[in-house]
Amino acid sequence: MYSDRIDRIRRVLSPFCLAALLAGCGQVDSLLVMGDDGGEQETLARAAEQVDKTPGGLSRVDDPVIFLESAARFAQNQREYDTAAKHWAHLASLEPDNRDYVRNLALSLRVLGRHEDAERVLLQALRETPNDIDLNEEMAKTLIASGRLRDGVVLIERLNDRPDVDRSRAARLYSAMGVAYDRAENHAKAQEMYGRALRAEPHNAMALNNLGLSYAMDGRLGSAEKALRKALVAPSAGTQVRQNLAMVLSLKGGTDEARRLAGQDLPPSLARRTVGYYGTIADRDGLWRD
Repeated sequence: MYSDRIDRIRRVLSPFCLAALLAGCGQVDSLLVMGDDGGEQETLARAAEQVDKTPGGLSRVDDPVIFLESAARFAQNQREYDTAAKHWAHLASLEPDNRDYVRNLALSLRVLGRHEDAERVLLQALRETPNDIDLNEEMAKTLIASGRLRDGVVLIERLNDRPDVDRSRAARLYSAMGVAYDRAENHAKAQEMYGRALRAEPHNAMALNNLGLSYAMDGRLGSAEKALRKALVAPSAGTQVRQNLAMVLSLKGGTDEARRLAGQDLPPSLARRTVGYYGTIADRDGLWRD
């Protein structure tokens, strides 16, 4: 029966989608990036070797804070969050009043699953600046990622009432609320939140991506495909959007296009195996018990 197949898809797909949502807690580009960072790493290493050889004042590289910040942002962009967290922690110890360093440290810790550490870092900073909206936004995402859904949603609602929330931030906040409701298996409410995010910023790739995953968890694969196709052409679309669309197409039987999409970021053999796996999970009732 078609309805039985949809039910199986919903049961098996939910862990995949929740992992994608929670790892970034509403950040599209936080997962599954396959790239060769060797060239830039080598450039940074060469720059580090030159620190002691360059006469003072002639290069920005001779400033250890600037070098560390560049290394931290590079590691974060490459999804090397463990390395990024170490750099951000060092920077925060050098400049404890720099809220950007603190927020990025907490973000890296959150993505690593170190929610208690992230919350501890944020609480310490918020004692000094309790109204800092960036720190509060990161705290809300950390609470949601750690499973404290109600606390995270309440904090987001308070932030959304502030007059300094612009459209871009509103889209992020509503999208994070959607993640919370999806985790609570209230997909209808989650989709309402993603809709609010898209009213604030109609071409927001993060909200469109999360909406597509929410539809997929709800068994609405056609709607999931439409949302993810819109996300794919949005200006800020990341690698994960393509992989999510490939997953949905695989479940619908569109394996040729799914392999083409997956192959843009994965080696050909891995792309074939990934698409083949997604194409069979709907028929494997016991997958998550093994």
